[in-house]
Amino acid sequence: MSKLLERALATRTSMGATSLAFKVYLILGFELAVLYGCTFFVIQQCQKAFYANKTFLGIAFVEAVNPNRQIDICIVQSKATTLFFFWFILFAIISMWTASAFIIFSSSFIQFIFMTISAIFYGSVIGFIIMDMDENDGMTGLKGATLTTAAMFVLVSVSGINFANGIFVSTVASLIIMLITWEIIALVRGISRGAQKIKAVMGIITFSMSLLASISMVNVSSDQGLNDWNTAIDLAFGIYLDIINIILYFIEYMGSYS
Repeated sequence: MSKLLERALATRTSMGATSLAFKVYLILGFELAVLYGCTFFVIQQCQKAFYANKTFLGIAFVEAVNPNRQIDICIVQSKATTLFFFWFILFAIISMWTASAFIIFSSSFIQFIFMTISAIFYGSVIGFIIMDMDENDGMTGLKGATLTTAAMFVLVSVSGINFANGIFVSTVASLIIMLITWEIIALVRGISRGAQKIKAVMGIITFSMSLLASISMVNVSSDQGLNDWNTAIDLAFGIYLDIINIILYFIEYMGSYS
């Protein structure tokens, strides 16, 4: 049995208290189930609305055909649709920031609530993004992100390397700063499709590295004797953020082809 699985299933005391890893991955599993569930729900409802010639949440759809001769269901762009997405994304960001803020106040229950709300909104946003691009490419990106995430967990488990060391974490932090700078430039000045593809690859690499560090932090914290729900939700939240970013950058990479 792998070290990661052993940590997740082992008990910490003779009283039967669950391990820190078990708490972390219980929370993370729930949030990812909500995230992916909302993503697939939105995609399914959009497809149902299209084939029934109806709207979904006021959004209309038209049919197109991609270069591979596959049907591509496209969202009809309008001022109302743009306004809907603006508020939807804004609420997703606010819920994520609120969950982050409660790390400072050590309120694990409230942080969990807002983390779940953000999973609902972000899952739905990801679903709409996939429908707004060629959903065939979008689903490929989602599969790529899922496989990459699984690979990072396996790498930490099999290698036994502590990726939460100072040098590795400092490198990740530097890459994130560079990525944020690039995102600001892209937002203000715009970038070519080729540059967008490179930025997406950098994002995938950066947050895959960050995920390695976040997973390793679970092991480090457990070795330090930490085993409370506040610590567990903080660690789960870090992993959760990394996974969302990996998904978004994979979809952006595939979207550069659309």
